[in-house]
Parts: sequence; C-alpha cells; structure tokens
Amino acid sequence: MSLVRPRTSALLAMAAAVWILVDVVRVWAPSLITIFGQAATTPPELMGAYALGCVVVAVVVVGLTARRAAGVTLVAALAVAVVARTGLQLGDGGRAQLVLASVGLVASLVWLALAVARYGDVAVVGTVTGLAISVTTHAALGTWGAVWRGDAWGWALLVVQVALACLGTYGARNREPSPPAGRRFAWLLMPGVLLAGIVVADAGRASAVAGTVGLAVLAAAGVLAVALAGTRPSPAATWVAAAALVASVALVLLVTVERHGVPATSPPWVVVAYAVGLPALATLWAASSQGTPASPSAVGWGALVWVVLLFVYYAGYDLGYRADLVVVATAAAVGVAAATTSASRAPDARDRRPRTPLLVLAAVASVLAAALGPAVTVRPLEGGGPTDGAPGAARVAAYNLRMGYGMDGTFRPDRVAEVLKEADVALLSEVDRGWYLNGGQDQLAILARLLDRDSVFAPAADPVWGDAVLSRFPIDEAVGTPLPSYGAVTGAQALSVRLDVSGSPTWFVSTHLQPHDGDEGVREQTGDLADALRDRLDDGFSLVLGGDLNTQPGSAAYEMLLDVGLVDGLGGAGPTSPADRPIARIDHLLVTGDLTATDPAVGTSQASDHLPVLVTVSPSDTIGTPGVR
Repeated sequence: MSLVRPRTSALLAMAAAVWILVDVVRVWAPSLITIFGQAATTPPELMGAYALGCVVVAVVVVGLTARRAAGVTLVAALAVAVVARTGLQLGDGGRAQLVLASVGLVASLVWLALAVARYGDVAVVGTVTGLAISVTTHAALGTWGAVWRGDAWGWALLVVQVALACLGTYGARNREPSPPAGRRFAWLLMPGVLLAGIVVADAGRASAVAGTVGLAVLAAAGVLAVALAGTRPSPAATWVAAAALVASVALVLLVTVERHGVPATSPPWVVVAYAVGLPALATLWAASSQGTPASPSAVGWGALVWVVLLFVYYAGYDLGYRADLVVVATAAAVGVAAATTSASRAPDARDRRPRTPLLVLAAVASVLAAALGPAVTVRPLEGGGPTDGAPGAARVAAYNLRMGYGMDGTFRPDRVAEVLKEADVALLSEVDRGWYLNGGQDQLAILARLLDRDSVFAPAADPVWGDAVLSRFPIDEAVGTPLPSYGAVTGAQALSVRLDVSGSPTWFVSTHLQPHDGDEGVREQTGDLADALRDRLDDGFSLVLGGDLNTQPGSAAYEMLLDVGLVDGLGGAGPTSPADRPIARIDHLLVTGDLTATDPAVGTSQASDHLPVLVTVSPSDTIGTPGVR
C-alpha cells in the first residue's frame, strides 16, 4: 500500500528527478572546464563536443526504449541517477567525478524524457516544484551546494532527495500513464532549465545582488511559481509572462551601475527580477503544456538545444561576443513559443493547484530557510585571530581562486578559507558569484561567512565574475577602475580599497591582468594599471598591489610597476603557477617603499590552479629600513 496517492507520488518523483538533475549539473558543468579540459586553454569546441555527446547518448537511449520498455527504463534511469548523485557526494574529484556526473546527467535526462510522456498531468508542477526545492535549499546553504559538502547539511539533503525519489517511484509504480504533457513544453523544458540556472533561479546571482534579501525573495518566488504551474493561463496572461521573463533576464544581465564606488555592478533593485522571473517561466511552461501531446524524444531534442545554448553563452567570454544577449534572445524565444501554443485540449488534472494554506505555509518556511539558513549552515572557521605584531602590521594574501575549484575539480571553499584565515587582507582574483557553468555559488559570500570578513567585489568579465578584497580592517573607501582589454577576451579592472590598518590608512589594490597575445601580453594593460596606481598614491597613503598579473619578475610589464615606486614584497619567492607543477611566478604582492615586507611565503594548497602568496607589511618606521626582508 502506498503512503501517498499515485498522482502525488508521480509529482514527488518528478520533483526529485529535477532536483537531482540540478545537483548533477552543478558538478558536471564545472568538471568540463577543470577535469575534462581547462578553461581558457582547452578549445571550447572540444569541451562542447564532449558535453553534446553526453546529451546525444540520452537521446539515443530514449529512442531505443520509449516504446518497448519505457516503464522499466524509467525506474532504471532514476536508480542510476540516484547512484551517481550519491557517488558524487562520496567522491573526491578527478576523472571519477567527471564520469559520475556525466552518467548522472544522461540518466536524469532519460528519466525526464520518459516521465513527461508518462506523468503528463504533473510534469509542469513537478518540474517547477523540483526547481523551487533546489533553489530554496541552495539558498539555505548560503549557495554552498549540498553536492560539494561532506557535513551533516549536505548528507541530510541527499537523504531527502533519495527518499523523495524512492517514495515517488514506489507510489506511482502501478499508476496508469496519464496523457503526455504538451509537445512544446517538452521542447522548452531544458531551455527553461537553462534560463532558471543562469538567471531566474540562480541563488548565487541573487545573493550577489541583495545578499540574504535576494535569497529570500527568490525562495518566495519559487513557491509562487509552483502555484502558477498548476494553472491554465489565458493567452493574455501568457504574453504578460513572456514579457516578464524577457524583462527579468534583461534586468539581471544587462543593467549595471556604479555601486559603492565600483562600476558595472548590478543595482539592488534588480532583485525585482528574481521576484517575477521564475513565476513567469512557470506560467509559460503551463501554457506550453496545453497543446499537442509530446513524445519522449521531444525532451531529448530540447536538451540538445540546452547544451548548445550553454556553450554558445559561455564561449562568448572566450571568443569575445556579447554572451548576455544570447540569454535574452533565448528568453524571448521561450516566451514566444509558449505564448503561441495552441490550447487544443480541454482542462484536466493539470489544472489542479495546491491549496492556499499549504502555499502560505510553504512560502513562510522557504523565506525563513533562505534568510536564516546561511548563518546557520556556513559557520566561521576556528582560529584566524587578529595579527599580533608591530602597530599597523597586516598579513596580506593574494590568491587567484579559479572560481573556487581545486586541481581535483572540486569546489571546496573551506580549503580556500583555511589558506586565507591567517591573512588580515586577501586580494582575490577569478571570484565567481553565480555562474551556472561554475555551479551557481556566491563564492565571495561563502568566504566572507567562513572568515567573518568584510568584502568588496569588482566585476571584470560580467557583474558576477571578477576580483575582490576580504578585510578584517574597517573599509573606508572603494574605487573600481576598468582597464581596457587591448584584445583580451576577458575584462579586467583594478579594485582599490582603502583600509584603516590599526589607524594607518592604506590602499590595497586587487587586480587580474589579462594577456592578449600569447607570451604575457599585458604590457599595455599594465601601463593603465600604473596610471591608476599613481592616482591612488596622490593621496599620500601607503599602497599594496596584489593579484595574478600574468607577468614574471624582470619582464617589461613588471618593471613598469616598479617605476611607479613599488618594490617586490615577495623577494625571491618561488613560482606560483600551475599549482601542481609551478614553473612561473605570475602572482605578486608589491608594496610602496614606505612599507616593510616580511615573512614572504608561497603556499602549497591545491584549492586552485594557482598557489597563494602571502607577506606581512608594516610601516617602515616601526621596523627599520624600507624594502623586503
């Protein structure tokens, strides 16, 4: 005897499968650029071909089993997806991670393709419920994904996932197949998941825009989306939803302002896009499910569109075209396709919606989890107290984080935080605050919580990818200076943060220079950086420059920085890149001559593809002769 009704069981199974899919993609996508290949080194078309191959396998499996053994394949696919998801929780990166994630992706896509045809009456509500659960739990974890966590929170959510999948599958085992969902919904399922992951259900971006307020708004929007997924929207309502989806995507990706002295950041009011984006997508899915019944292969073809769009979007950062416009155009295409669906079928079980008291309870619980959860689930590390030493002394670190992914391809912000906890000031490069390709984590918010530090972020490639400063000292001022690219495909900037270091005002500058012509190729950009540094030095304060400068000691670009009046705080320290076999020191800490640099160190952590560099700086008159010790 089933514990829940068969229809509810099918809905639970659908939600669990979508939730598992989101978690698997959270590992699979970054594994493509950290394990299968290397971002900015491996040709994008090669990584794209592998990704496309994974989806093609799913399409072939669906085509071979949809008519003869759909029921058996449905159960087997979900079982494989559950095993792969569990294996990712147990794994430790490397090739095994890439294989498990790829198998999990294929299995999840096969299950969804068959389920859309078999559980058509709950396909839309189940899909949106899975997304809502995923985004709320991700928000409650402070965007540190459960699949990357070995703590009680990560395992608890995995247990809930598996329980939902098993309960739903068991309860729906003897249920007669319902009419399939609409063909356009099947086609739009995975492109819609792409829009959700990149923008409208991206907890990382919402956190970057408005902190826990953004997370709470997104969680509430997820509950509203579930309510709308069970409706039969009118043509007028569908067109309104299409306009709302396009507007939400455009607001998030295209609208930037100067914020706290730093240009090209998303304004806080963009949070309105997260309030309406996911409900708008749910409305469009509901409308698109009213038309001609789908075949299982339709989801597979939509998945092919999903993976192509995924790489067309992110390849823009390597090839230099406007990647954000690709996503806006995708939102418009989804909106038009849904709004022009022919409503050829009479209302049926698809029009059942959750009861209002249940929705209110779910909304309250989701908002509380998203708003309060990060403080509970991401706790500050032990140790890492204030610097003990001369007045005005500060331990400074410079670290290229590679979006938080280590040499084993795992996202482990706790390992990064262990490196940085001894630093009073951390100058960080390649900080990611919500890229779908990197798992949708707000890496800076996670590190700020783990280290109990204040933070400032400056966009480079787009509003959620760039450089940052974490500080134990009070932040008095921040100035972001965009640097011309000179043909480099990734943007660059110089983030200058003035800190009160025990009563001594000091500028700390974090940057990541971008080569454009092979061998270093940062000379022109270094010239602009030098001009920005001279502007800071006009204030008469001390200055520390740190980051991945993509130039080695003795090069022409390096000498340009010394001409500004800086000295090498690391002295004869060893190479920093790549982390597993370092051959070049391209990560630097340079200081003005009125500071004394002591205890230089190059770390050994493999939490990134660069090694961290650290040095203690103090006013020269408190220790002795200016320069490096």
